[in-house]
Amino acid sequence: MSGMALCIQRARQRQQGIGSNCQAKPFLNQDYAAMREHCLQTGSLFQDSSFPASPTSLGFKELAPNSFKTRDVQWMRPRDLCSNPQFIVEGATRTDICQGALGDCWLLAAIASLTLNEEILSRVVPNGQSFGPGYAGIFHFQVSILSNPILG
Repeated sequence: MSGMALCIQRARQRQQGIGSNCQAKPFLNQDYAAMREHCLQTGSLFQDSSFPASPTSLGFKELAPNSFKTRDVQWMRPRDLCSNPQFIVEGATRTDICQGALGDCWLLAAIASLTLNEEILSRVVPNGQSFGPGYAGIFHFQVSILSNPILG
């Protein structure tokens, strides 16, 4: 689709509410409910093929595979770290977030700012997700990627 046609299509979708909070567009056409249900039915934990648990998913340059920052990184599930992991319990605060060594301060600052408004946090991180019964190794988040309507 040409640049102008794509721009017109996106404008029409916005007018129809597509991409809004109540009509979110799935990332890479992933269906969270179907993927979660598949994991529960097969007894397997979710593994994202578009973001594999491998060094290549961490980044480039300083975060490239075998760099000094990622050389000893091990991919682990929350239950590998502690026996009773918790996701969000009795709300979230900005002090719940701690930065590690991967250089992700920009992401953590954005997440911390979400905790200042419970309504917005629940739009980005829908309620009811946990490591308890029904855990399938997958969580659902809703983010919006804004684009310039002129440039697409």
